[in-house]
Amino acid sequence: MNTAITNSDPQPMIRVNAVSKSFGSNQVLRDISFDVNEGEVVVLIGPSGSGKSTLLRCINFLEEFQSGQILVDGEAVGYSQTGPGGRGRQTESSIAHLRTKAGMVFQNYNLFPHKTAIENVMMGPILVNKESKAAARAHAVELLEKVGLGDRANHFPSQLSGGQQQRVAIARALAMRPKVMLFDEVTSALDPELVDEVLKTLRDLSKEGMTMIIVTHEMQFAKDVADRLLFFYQGAIIEDGPPADVFANPKTDRFRAFVKRFQGAPLN
Repeated sequence: MNTAITNSDPQPMIRVNAVSKSFGSNQVLRDISFDVNEGEVVVLIGPSGSGKSTLLRCINFLEEFQSGQILVDGEAVGYSQTGPGGRGRQTESSIAHLRTKAGMVFQNYNLFPHKTAIENVMMGPILVNKESKAAARAHAVELLEKVGLGDRANHFPSQLSGGQQQRVAIARALAMRPKVMLFDEVTSALDPELVDEVLKTLRDLSKEGMTMIIVTHEMQFAKDVADRLLFFYQGAIIEDGPPADVFANPKTDRFRAFVKRFQGAPLN
């Protein structure tokens, strides 16, 4: 696990190769390597502070990383090779282009409170992708229908529940027509009764073949939806495999203890 990746491998949609990241003296990612193929759903689980969210932010280059390489759809994230063993930070336009390929949805919805649901969804395509208002509106209508909010298009965030606001945030990310979607604990700020409506949206996206990396504490959802499960502990991946195999045959006591805390019933 976490071995170096050779150039002869088929190109995945996301490639994380020997990535390490520190905040001062605190190393939060330790030589992380894995691939995500097109259409694959990879779920990251682990204790708080184990590096999961930091990794997502590195993939979207909201966080810089000290070593290693990340590729999204074959393009390097954040850094360009400048020579043997050297690298330089990419231009802001290159980083912005990368972020159109990797949509990200956070714990908090961060919708513009003075704009309606449909206006929130339309903004990115108009401002960044230079779509016409008519094209952006038509696509936004489709996306709000997709996430079950076609009848809430003209509602402001204050008129929506937390689950509805999170689904608008998902539609907003999808409006940029990304190649991959990154979800960081998107249900953690929701009341329990609102969690299922957001998880249903993620399930629907997985059925449509969207490439996704999902950080979650929803163990049953992880088992149901993930093609692969990665368990993070202290900045390293210590379990990696299909969820049924990982849950049935955990290799580490750390993972056994973690799952025991979250499962109300056996995940078999």
